[in-house]
Amino acid sequence: MPGSLSNSPYWRCRQRSPHFEAARCPFTFEGVTREAVNTLKYRGLSALVAGMAVPMAECLHQWAPPVKAIVPVPMVGQRRRLRGYNQSELLARELSRLTGLPLASRALVRRRSGLPQARSSSQEARRRNVAEVFALGAAPVAGNLLLVDDVLTSGATLDACARVLRAGGAGPVYALTFARED
Repeated sequence: MPGSLSNSPYWRCRQRSPHFEAARCPFTFEGVTREAVNTLKYRGLSALVAGMAVPMAECLHQWAPPVKAIVPVPMVGQRRRLRGYNQSELLARELSRLTGLPLASRALVRRRSGLPQARSSSQEARRRNVAEVFALGAAPVAGNLLLVDDVLTSGATLDACARVLRAGGAGPVYALTFARED
């Protein structure tokens, strides 16, 4: 592995003990993977979801965490209305279809909007940006859960969501994203 361990995203997770047990993803956020995510998020091509969910389902099958439901990272209403959809929910829905795991799309809500995480300049800024943003939704679920998002960067969003789910009675929370930044 090139570079020092302290530069890896896994080292960062170990240093701050996230509320999720583990996170996996099939790709790094570069090249065509970056293009696919950006096209899905910013150019409205939701048809990409079907192809993006397949490697996520394969990753999940190989990993096999003991989960009972899939929870998408929620998006605030205004941003969702502008985009037309929540890309994390679309990925989670397709993943549910491919795996047979139930989708718990109302387990979490996003109470307010902040800057998009992609615009936050540091890990600390990302953590502050999502602090107290998420809450239990209308249909919280217990047991081991799989949290789904499009990209894992600092882990702040997944950590904030997992913290709320755990406080609401969920068992261990695992995370699966399409890509991760190195």
